[in-house]
Amino acid sequence: MLIQRGKIELNREDTQYQAGFCMLQAELPDLVNRLHILHEEERNYYDTLRFDKRKHSYLLGRVSAKKAIGALAAYEDLEKIAISSGIFQFPIVKYSVTRNLQVCITHCENLGIAISYPEAHPLGIDIEQTDKANTAVIKEQLTADEQGLLQTVTLPEKVSTTMIWTMKEALSKVLKTGLTMDLKLLEIQSLVKVSDTVFTSQFKHLIQYQAISCLSGSYACSVVIPRKTKADLSPLWDAFEQLVIKAE
Repeated sequence: MLIQRGKIELNREDTQYQAGFCMLQAELPDLVNRLHILHEEERNYYDTLRFDKRKHSYLLGRVSAKKAIGALAAYEDLEKIAISSGIFQFPIVKYSVTRNLQVCITHCENLGIAISYPEAHPLGIDIEQTDKANTAVIKEQLTADEQGLLQTVTLPEKVSTTMIWTMKEALSKVLKTGLTMDLKLLEIQSLVKVSDTVFTSQFKHLIQYQAISCLSGSYACSVVIPRKTKADLSPLWDAFEQLVIKAE
């Protein structure tokens, strides 16, 4: 198992926040060795799972989420924290000693990522594998303007379409709806290259948010934060790139 943990500084005009993150690369046997950090409620649910693929994805999410909370709150009695699901399957932190913390979880293949954040400052994150994405299906869900944006960046189409999709997914997680809403409401308005691997975007309708994306190997990862927040995501992206290099 490979694990990267750290903190992110989130700066507003008059307030500073922090978020914690955990990224891990692990196969199911590695994760089974971490069953002791599950809360009794989580363990009871885990024991109902029949298929290894579902067990794997569940543990990727729960272990990374617990350790992201630990990274932010300096709290290691992780078995006392339970993470349940809302009606649209968004995670809810329960029984935490720091009761105003929540988490956002994403996983793909054998990678799991979670960000813990104070409820006062929502965040969303999503990761997808670009070389396994169904580009044609994604393009069908993009508006004409979004398809035009794909032509403004010098990236393979499967990479740019997947990156935009992670932005939409991350925003839907901030809204706690998942992709149950009209995807046109999540429309991307801009796509700006910041470096060889990092891009930023604004949203056409939900203008109070922005997306920041990073490409590494065959993966695209996006974080959505409030538009007026200034965030140093370099610790997150450094960990992301190191983890992908080791995983691939």
